[in-house]
This record gives sequence, structure tokens and C-alpha cells, in this order.
Amino acid sequence: MPKLGPPAPRPPPLDPVFLRDNRSYMLNQISLTSSQPKTEDAVDLLTGCHDRIRHFTSAAMKLAHAQGATADDIQQTAAGVHRYYTVSLPLHEADEEDTLRPRLAAIADEKLTHALLAMHDQHQAIDDLLERLLPLLLLVSNNPNALHAAGAEMCSITKALSELFQAHLQMEEEVIFPAIRTSLPQEVREEMLREMRGRRNK
Repeated sequence: MPKLGPPAPRPPPLDPVFLRDNRSYMLNQISLTSSQPKTEDAVDLLTGCHDRIRHFTSAAMKLAHAQGATADDIQQTAAGVHRYYTVSLPLHEADEEDTLRPRLAAIADEKLTHALLAMHDQHQAIDDLLERLLPLLLLVSNNPNALHAAGAEMCSITKALSELFQAHLQMEEEVIFPAIRTSLPQEVREEMLREMRGRRNK
């Protein structure tokens, strides 16, 4: 049976938690061998997470239309996307809500304050969509044939999720992340990086 097209370009390094528990899979080929930059700051870590969000959300959208793919491809992709959304994505959200937001809120002007409030509201909307998507991913992971029945609903949810992520990530990258480097002292940025790395090493 046909595959879903050529592999996607090599994505950025995966979160350590994800690396421990996942192998590469098919609908979007994922390399586990990329290395992190020799020097990484808090913004690098956050933007790397954004690249992976885009990658896995694209895989989820393709999966919704993958009725012609092999059962193994469907199963492995559904399991990998489910794993990302339930393990690595919550770490990123914690980075932004628990590490980034309090530090920036303390020094924010009106524009940044508005962006931080929008970020929080968007996280809730993303979580609401994932609450609907995750059971479908688990269903398809356990029974690839279920994609025929679940595909239409998955398509609707992943389309909405992709649109929400597009606006969310752009706002963070254009307004919030630059403020980390321009408004926070180096010692605070280093503290943020240690905190985020520690979250992944638990």
C-alpha cells in the first residue's frame, strides 16, 4: 500500500524524555541522531520546542488523511504523536507558564503583559483541543483500522490545532521570546535554562 510521500527534512533535536521512549517512525521520518547546539540559552531551548511542535502537528494532520498508509506506519505515527503531546509538550508548557511567565511578568510593559495573558489563554485552548485529540490517537495506535472511522474528526481537530499553534508560536517568537534576551539579565536567563533542563531530567 502507498506511503504518505517522502520523509520530512530532519527535525531539530528531540526532548530527552521523548528520546528515551520513542523510535523513529514513518509518516514524518524523525532522526534521533541530531545534536544540540554547543551553546544553548533559554530562547534556543524554547524555539527548539516550537520546531518540534510544528513537526508533530504536521504529522498529526497527515495521519488524519493516512487511510492508505500501512498499518505499521499508522500505528507508529499515532503512538509517536500521542507520546509527544502527552510527555514533551507539557514540559514546554510548564517552561512557559512556570519559568518564563513569572519572570517576564515582573518587568513587562503593556504590550508584553498582553502577550503573556494571550499566551496563557492559548495554552488552555490548545489543551482543550488535545483533550479531544488524544483519545483518537490512542484509539488509532491500538487499532490502525479505526482511522477510517476516526479520520474525519481527527482532521477537524488537527486543522484547528494547527491554526491555533500557528498564531500562538508566532506571537511568542515575535513578542515574548525576544524580551527574554533584551529585558532579563544574564543570570536570570541562565537560571531559566537550568530550571527547564532540570524539568526534563526528572
